[in-house]
Amino acid sequence: MATVYLAEDLKHHRKVAIKVLRPELAAVIGAARFLREIQTIANLQHSHILGLIDSGEVNGTAYYVMPFVEGESLRDRLTREKQLPIGDAVRIATEVASALDYAHRHGVIHRDIKPENILLHDGSALVADFGIALAASKAGTRMTETGMSLGTPHYMSPEQAMGEREIGPTSDVYALGCVTYEMLAGEPPFTGPTAQAIIARVVTEEPRSLTLQRRTVPPHVEAAVNQALAKVPADRFTTAREFVDALHGRSAAVAASAGTARPAPVPAPPAWRQPLVLALAVGLAAALTLMAFQWRAAHREQPSAVVRFTVPMPSAMLTTNAALGTNLALSPDGRMLVHAVVGDNGAARLVLRPLDDATGRAIPGTDGAQQPCFSPDGQWVAYLVGNVIWKVQVDGGRPVMVGPTGVGPVGLSWAKGGSILVGTTVGLLAVPSAGGSPKILAAPDSGAGDLYFIQPQVLADGVTVLFGIQPAGGLARTTLGMLSLKTGAVTRVNLGLIHPLGVIDGTLVYVTPAGALSAVKFDAKTGRTTSSPVALGPNIMTTVAGASEAALSASGTLAYQSANTAAVVGWADLNGGFQPVLTEPQTYTYPRLSPDGTRIAMSIGAGGRSDIWVYDIRSSTPSRLTNSGTLNDRPEWTPDGKRVLYRADRGNRTAIWWQPADLSEAPEPLLVNDRRNYYEGVVSPDGRTLAYQVDDGGAAQADVMFRPVSGDTASHPVAASEFVEAQPRISPDGRWIAYVTDASGISEVVVQPFPGPGARVQVSAGGGSEPVWSRDGRHLYYRDGRHLIAATVSTTGGFAVTGRSELFADTYMFAQAPHANYDVSPDGTRFLMVKSAELPELLVVHGWRSELQARMRGAQGH
Repeated sequence: MATVYLAEDLKHHRKVAIKVLRPELAAVIGAARFLREIQTIANLQHSHILGLIDSGEVNGTAYYVMPFVEGESLRDRLTREKQLPIGDAVRIATEVASALDYAHRHGVIHRDIKPENILLHDGSALVADFGIALAASKAGTRMTETGMSLGTPHYMSPEQAMGEREIGPTSDVYALGCVTYEMLAGEPPFTGPTAQAIIARVVTEEPRSLTLQRRTVPPHVEAAVNQALAKVPADRFTTAREFVDALHGRSAAVAASAGTARPAPVPAPPAWRQPLVLALAVGLAAALTLMAFQWRAAHREQPSAVVRFTVPMPSAMLTTNAALGTNLALSPDGRMLVHAVVGDNGAARLVLRPLDDATGRAIPGTDGAQQPCFSPDGQWVAYLVGNVIWKVQVDGGRPVMVGPTGVGPVGLSWAKGGSILVGTTVGLLAVPSAGGSPKILAAPDSGAGDLYFIQPQVLADGVTVLFGIQPAGGLARTTLGMLSLKTGAVTRVNLGLIHPLGVIDGTLVYVTPAGALSAVKFDAKTGRTTSSPVALGPNIMTTVAGASEAALSASGTLAYQSANTAAVVGWADLNGGFQPVLTEPQTYTYPRLSPDGTRIAMSIGAGGRSDIWVYDIRSSTPSRLTNSGTLNDRPEWTPDGKRVLYRADRGNRTAIWWQPADLSEAPEPLLVNDRRNYYEGVVSPDGRTLAYQVDDGGAAQADVMFRPVSGDTASHPVAASEFVEAQPRISPDGRWIAYVTDASGISEVVVQPFPGPGARVQVSAGGGSEPVWSRDGRHLYYRDGRHLIAATVSTTGGFAVTGRSELFADTYMFAQAPHANYDVSPDGTRFLMVKSAELPELLVVHGWRSELQARMRGAQGH
């Protein structure tokens, strides 16, 4: 969270360390707040706490100065030795605990104890970085809203990992227990390939026995570490001093437990799960029985009339290009629809529309809202802004913050017991609708290849939750999962889907990975399908994260946005006029002009697959470039116009391939890794360097990297952080790179020197994506959701934005995935855009239940 500089104190002729807060953290905390909190740290005078020399701010940049420690960090020593002698491990833990006990008695909690923050001066431990932790913790909600987190997954206590607002001294005790475990075992108690996987293990698993890994660890030391690592704070040591006593065998309780032989503990569900399940179950049975009886009496005596109508779309599209989850919801009685649209200010907002009313109304205060869902009584709507859940009453009122999800959410569903369920990389989370921190109900099974749980849907029985299980292999392999809120048991169902919409009359309605609305007879008690799947017809708009723009009410009303992906490609001039080039409606995406402007490389989807095509503008001739795999998209030209790069799915992960545009040679992989997904790649103007986007295939994080095209192909970061960095574009002179980052809380276009180092300059204002350079490098174009924007830039003496102008209203098609879906002509006078061949529409089918019943009877032959 800070940059550390080695400096010389000119007055005292000594070396000092200066920590300068990162700009985005300083913006959240505020320099004044930081300096107020740092005063508290200045009063911590302890032999094992790294002291404070000075602090201040310059032009809003906050910093503080500490002594320079001649030595190394505990991380350096662990890297070198892996495991420490038991005596050294206990001594270092004792010294750190002494520092923590002193700080806790002065009301200060560290919150980020880890080997990197323990410095060794002549072998003695000094705890560093109290200042940033204290100040950042006071930023509270604002830290969460920006996506920043405090702490390191390997050493986070369960309550800190799940975003609890109040963190006590026992959280530091837990972290020190992790550090002690690592000093003895050679690795932290919980490891994993991603931060989300580690957090899932922290919350749900028990650590491996220390003595089984290292027989010389005394039983009382293992017992002390185990108690420090207890899941529930009340089960840990009350103070760090008690932990020290236990490490030295001075704790009667721990010594007694250490002297008693006992089998290895069997992992059990977290203690908090039992009251949550009870809370969800109590009082539901009678209400559900009464509701079901009344509903059947009112509706089943005669078939409901099926009424179809379309809902006017006030925007050219729902926010599928930027969102992860579904952006429309139906009330349980099927009488109200809420959906997210792009407002006049360029931000998503919620519109509430009673279905018996020709007009809808915007819900005030919901700017930035996505993924809405109704409460079981239909009186509230919950939604997400970033990773924070909010709720607002249908009848009006100010939105109320519910709480953070902590990780990238895909789908919300409101349970009758008072919890809002969220699908994430760490599993299914339950957030109390009255406000509070998320709890994990079920975690992905990394052994089974699980990556993401998406789109939870609570069924009418109030205890059954359906959701999608997305594996590392991609959305096409997503299958159905079922969770019992009563028992916590997870059942896996061999049914390919991305979005379970609900169960009506024993029929599960769902959307397949290909976007097809389908149904199958389903026994919700056993989790078994009892018929063959039935295709119901419409293709549904789906999001890049695997959600679909569809909703089904318990009363049998269906709403969905059709996947009208048929489009044409043509030239848009600066006045907004449009001249078609490719007039046959197809699923065109990502058009890229060749360097000389005579050819177009693009992706065309058909029959459940996509391929790269090259279109010669002069001869009006299309040529198919790819014929392998099911996914080939995001084409880019090499600077000489001879080759086309593209993303392909010819293995377990998506990779970057390239091949000659004239088909003179076979395609070859350029970037392939069985553990990482590559999403796009661009080659520098000199043809020597490749910049690309990479992530682990499902977490919210994405990074921009670069490497030589040939020779030593070691990778180096352009922008690699806990934030999402994507869509890299190298300037025509090769000196600058533009990309998109959400470090500020929303996606913005930024530019920095390439390959670096150098300062990052924000180009967009109030949101931006899909950057594209003009061929002369004087303009950087981007989309802000309403217009295509031209930013005029200067590179004399550095990079600067000298102006912005709106070119024309952006009614053209965004790509579903965040990636430039347009290009600029070589002379900069027109733009190659993708235009929908049909107007998007939101369809509502009232009384769809009877139609569903008829379709299922017909499929079963009676």
